[in-house]
Amino acid sequence: MFFYLFCYIIFTIRYYSQPVQSGIFGMAAIKPLEMAWGIIMREAEFDIRLTAGELFTFTMHHTYSSVSGIVGLGISIGSLLLCAARYKYFDSTTIIALVITGLLFTVVQPVMLYFKSKVQIKKNEGINDDLHYRISEEGIEVSQGEQKAFVKWYEVRKRKMVKNAMYLYMSPVRAFIFPESQCGSSFNEVSVLVKDMMEKYKDYEPEEEELEEEGTSETEGKEE
Repeated sequence: MFFYLFCYIIFTIRYYSQPVQSGIFGMAAIKPLEMAWGIIMREAEFDIRLTAGELFTFTMHHTYSSVSGIVGLGISIGSLLLCAARYKYFDSTTIIALVITGLLFTVVQPVMLYFKSKVQIKKNEGINDDLHYRISEEGIEVSQGEQKAFVKWYEVRKRKMVKNAMYLYMSPVRAFIFPESQCGSSFNEVSVLVKDMMEKYKDYEPEEEELEEEGTSETEGKEE
């Protein structure tokens, strides 16, 4: 009996003294640490109230990173360059047309987007409280007063990092805006967590039960 006990102790010491490796045994040894880290550490909460400047910055990035925005910007810049290089050979009507085209996507549209952002923020200022976000390994929970919504990681389609902000797209026209100034010291941790979770769920296919549950929750939210 003592012999078997001695062999068990030796085997246990040798097993846990080995470095963690990939494979079944390596994953089994590190899994409790990963679970503890996920439950205790990998979570952040913060409140966000967007300003007109933050919404305008997002709208500019969204507009001018699309194909139509890039094409429009190229047309405007090309028109201004053509006008500057060949104005001696054009009549006044052509020059005016080129200048208007050149200013359309470089000046006119940005100004329109800015005022649109100001109007949208001012319109919602009196009725909207801060949005409270809780980001964890389970997903993104956003709440405002008694209303709540939950987005699972497989629903997040794209993560875009820009200067002083992070944008998470659920669809081409639906996104979360996370300004660094409002996320505080947790911004870097949140960006890393989002990156890890999107990488984890990039090939995930939800089960039918999950889709039904998601549809039910959306219906209940609309009824409320």
